[in-house]
Amino acid sequence: MGKKKSFLKMFSLVLASLLLLVGIAGCSSSKESGGKGGKTKLTIWLWPGMGFEEQIKEYAKENDIEVDIQLSEFADVHSNLTTALAAGSGAPDISAVEVKGIDKVKGTPDHFHNLLDLGAEEVKDNYLDWKWQQALTPDGKHLLGLPTDIGPMAMVYRTDVFAEAGLPTDPEEVTQLIQTWDDFINVGKDIRAKAGKAMIPSAASLYSVMEGQDTQKYWDDKGNLIVETNPQIKKAFDYAAKAVEAKITADVEAFSTEWGAAMEKGDFAVQLAPAWMIGRIKETDTSGKWNIALMPEGSGNWGGSFLTIPKESKNQEEAYKLIKWLLSPEQQLATFKHFGNFPSTPGIYDDAALQDETDDFFSGAHVGKIYAEAAKKVTPVIEGPDSILVEEIMTDAVTRVEKGQEDAEKSWKTAMEELDRQLNR
Repeated sequence: MGKKKSFLKMFSLVLASLLLLVGIAGCSSSKESGGKGGKTKLTIWLWPGMGFEEQIKEYAKENDIEVDIQLSEFADVHSNLTTALAAGSGAPDISAVEVKGIDKVKGTPDHFHNLLDLGAEEVKDNYLDWKWQQALTPDGKHLLGLPTDIGPMAMVYRTDVFAEAGLPTDPEEVTQLIQTWDDFINVGKDIRAKAGKAMIPSAASLYSVMEGQDTQKYWDDKGNLIVETNPQIKKAFDYAAKAVEAKITADVEAFSTEWGAAMEKGDFAVQLAPAWMIGRIKETDTSGKWNIALMPEGSGNWGGSFLTIPKESKNQEEAYKLIKWLLSPEQQLATFKHFGNFPSTPGIYDDAALQDETDDFFSGAHVGKIYAEAAKKVTPVIEGPDSILVEEIMTDAVTRVEKGQEDAEKSWKTAMEELDRQLNR
């Protein structure tokens, strides 16, 4: 997915610029649409790890079209799309957009083809209702994209580190051992005392999971900012601070070079991981050293994306045919089996092909069954229009505590002041 922190900073700045530009930007449609030999040519923007490349090539061959797959880093896809939409030129036929991005651009639906006009209503029942709603404008008249994956959470843990600390390593026993976040902190203390290892890579990684374990996060359903009064946000912040106080964090940023190196060395015992993250973990030389258990206190959801068709595309019908096929239940199952990205199509959650899926990298864990169970526990969360900015401010607050720059009380106060300054200026 790319570095989360850098994405938050870059995307929030570029989107702020977009709001100033969209009122004056034209909607040019100068895209070249012809491929070799008169074939239809589509351009699609994705980021690494989405896992669609081979399926797209298969579709292109079977349907006698050309598809130019352009991969860029996660943050770059969003910033490049924002720039292209503001300029009115340079957008692709299809672009991936992450959930926080889709919520932000709902304010400018005219920059995208309305998938309802292309027949999307007929596939609505394929998808989780809450996921479908995330790409639908508030008036219900404009669907910006079809859902790709979702990000149900599970607890990926190092069996060797747990064993070194004298703890059980069987996933059912680990699930029973860590039922609550208090259990999680206490097991982390045992691992630090007996194995000399951290429990988690960073305090922010704990905050980012816990903040999403409720139906509300930063805004309520009436559009009111509720960061300061939402008990789930304060709980997430306080438990992140408790993790620092207990000395169970490794102080490494997710997706950084240091994060990968720390996994290689076994510097931390647990990665709280959405389904899409297991592919990133498998990039390390740690096969057979992990297993997977259920998360304490429910699943939560981190991430999940959509495929959109920018209005600039002159090939919207062919583009829709491609994403309709690519994001069908059958193809989402194929993506999960190859890359771990968990389907947004609940009709296949009990399918034997998903339930029986195991992974030797994770000690033969039943990854399909585990993440399907986690997916069923996910409650949809209201993101709000500026959740990227708010999350940056809140994770910065957690990081200040971890690095000893401010105590928890002071850092929370600083964050509330920064929220007021940024959102009420």
